[in-house]
Amino acid sequence: MEKRDRLEAICRGALESADLEHMAGLALGASVGDEVFTGAAGFRNAAAGAGLTAEDVFHCASISKTFTSTGIMKLADEGKLSLDDRLAELLPYMSIADKRWEKIRLHHMLSHISGLHDVEELDWSDPQTDEGALKRQALSDGVRSMTLSSDPDDGIFLYSDLCYDLLGLIIQEVSGKPFETFVADEFIRPAGMENTTFLTFERTGGSTDMQAAEAAGLAMPHRCDADGRLVLESVYPYSREHAPSSTLTSTVGDLLRWAQYNMAKKAVSEAAYERMQTERVDAVDKNGEMGMGWFIWNGDGFRLVGHEGGDIGFRTSFWTWPDKEAAIVILSNTTEAPIEQLNEQLIREIAREF
Repeated sequence: MEKRDRLEAICRGALESADLEHMAGLALGASVGDEVFTGAAGFRNAAAGAGLTAEDVFHCASISKTFTSTGIMKLADEGKLSLDDRLAELLPYMSIADKRWEKIRLHHMLSHISGLHDVEELDWSDPQTDEGALKRQALSDGVRSMTLSSDPDDGIFLYSDLCYDLLGLIIQEVSGKPFETFVADEFIRPAGMENTTFLTFERTGGSTDMQAAEAAGLAMPHRCDADGRLVLESVYPYSREHAPSSTLTSTVGDLLRWAQYNMAKKAVSEAAYERMQTERVDAVDKNGEMGMGWFIWNGDGFRLVGHEGGDIGFRTSFWTWPDKEAAIVILSNTTEAPIEQLNEQLIREIAREF
């Protein structure tokens, strides 16, 4: 069997075995070398009976962080900042009640060991769409009154969306461009990602409500209710204050292009990739170890580098496998989607076949 046929057989088998009773839809992409497969099963909108295709756009949640960390590394490569720079010096208008925050450096934030926790659960019910949203969050009462969960120098892992939103604000301040413009100019367009943006509201005519998302043909967010039935979530997850941590929207095909772009080491220097993708801390409850913005998943005979995500209505997974020049992307539009088994199935079968 040809390489392309073997890859397609593996991916179609995964789609056929997916637990579609507990997820509205599933888009899957995989590549090995130059061979690429994308496919989908289930519904873009289960309530409307609208079928899902591999070209449909998903909210990608924390896969966003791979762009933000790479953006910081890009600016470091250009000598515009250093990973030892302090948060307090980069954003001098900020203030946090816990004086330990003055120790926080960029490398702490990139690896989720700064002690900064999230102000609260991401609240998608009051979406912000203006350029000032990131700075307003940095100046908010919740940030100002914060007590750190640990001393930055203790190196204790605590996953933090706030850290990445602040990293995005730093990108914005240092580059002189809105965060989303910087990422589009430096990464999205050069990687050939034609259906990818951090500005979801530009897809939906300026609105971020559910009706606008449906009219734009986006994969709609679902959850399982108390009786196990699939229902639409109440909001579409978007707010510009959380862009660097969460608001990427893309397709499986475009995310495979991002995977290939990074495996070819085109976004930043080889030294920057080495720092991002080397284990620094055990990522408690994240099924891996943390580098700088990229998780490392070491298993029996494999080493994957990437990121997973979950927000209201979506579960996402993005892994590169440099040793095999392979990548796996799984996107589901259901809060509780059980995608872990599919990941493991694909890894085992790609390892066996390639």
